[in-house]
Amino acid sequence: MVETTRLRILLSEAGYRFVEPPIVSDADVFLDVAGEDLRRRLYLTTSADGREQCLRPEFTIPVCLQHIASGDAHRTADYAYLGPVFRQRPGGANGEFLQAGVESLGRTDRITADADVLALALDSVRVYGLDEPIVRIGDSALFAAIIEQLGIAAVWKRRLSRAFGDRARLDATIARLAAGRSAETPAHAGFLAAIDGTDHEAAHRIVEDLLSIAGIRAVGGRSAGEIADRFLEQSALAAGGGLDERAQAVLGRFLGIVGTPSAVLGELKALSNDEKLGMDASIEGFEKRAEGLARRGIDLERLDFAADFGRRLDYYSGFVFEIYDKALPAGQQVVGGGRYDRLMPLLGAKSTVPAVGFALWLDRVKGEAA
Repeated sequence: MVETTRLRILLSEAGYRFVEPPIVSDADVFLDVAGEDLRRRLYLTTSADGREQCLRPEFTIPVCLQHIASGDAHRTADYAYLGPVFRQRPGGANGEFLQAGVESLGRTDRITADADVLALALDSVRVYGLDEPIVRIGDSALFAAIIEQLGIAAVWKRRLSRAFGDRARLDATIARLAAGRSAETPAHAGFLAAIDGTDHEAAHRIVEDLLSIAGIRAVGGRSAGEIADRFLEQSALAAGGGLDERAQAVLGRFLGIVGTPSAVLGELKALSNDEKLGMDASIEGFEKRAEGLARRGIDLERLDFAADFGRRLDYYSGFVFEIYDKALPAGQQVVGGGRYDRLMPLLGAKSTVPAVGFALWLDRVKGEAA
């Protein structure tokens, strides 16, 4: 049994208040935010009144829902948690495991908040003797700035953004876009022509309404909204909205950038200047965050930046990080976290709320605190 007393003291003394959100929640909120792909990993049940429910697969969404329900969503609040989560895992691994972590909401000093949260995550793993971890960082805002400048159809920008953080899926999406218009007439060509040029929200409503009339809610694990996006993607490709050679080259060059923050800064600036991308604001944000991390006492030379690294949920909006123990199998993060300013409006907040946090997998640390 992992010892947690020192960790609780650390998080409390850092100013975080422990909360205990419900273990059973409506499944829809997780599926709406994270997508139907999450369904196969949930432990699902049905309530007495027929609602689909699930055991808590993570803490961030339940903590944010509690925050919204208990007052002004835009107020500043720092929450900590420690308890079981339930997620079906490959290889017969135990689907119930302990997570701890923090959610820092409402802080407008984003650079300082990002640095504080990463520093606290590093302090948390030190509690368990992990003094020299591998720390990966990324910045999805840089990727968003790149695709914004490449003239990509809006629906494909969304698909690229959702694929970001999963390199194989991202490469497949880029390859499909690079192939461009098919020589064959696509199925549903008449319908695709009808929605071509319609603004995204209106086209999305048309497709969802047609699916609703047909009584289609989900097909092959895809929701009606995801099916609608698929039609819109086909429409964009049919209209010639693929990737030209320059866009492919720019994406390839960007996604290959790796190194310490100081080392990659020059590469990012060179790419922006060479290709006249107009992403100075995003690069400046990256530079200022690196300065903020250094001011917080974090050694930048021990951070591994990769331009293709992101969290696999598209509500993450900028700085992301993962912490690894060299002694564990590759791919098993001990900590995952980052900035998720886009989440709160998806849960009912009236506008964007600054938010950053991390989760610590307690089944992947030493049982006794060091």
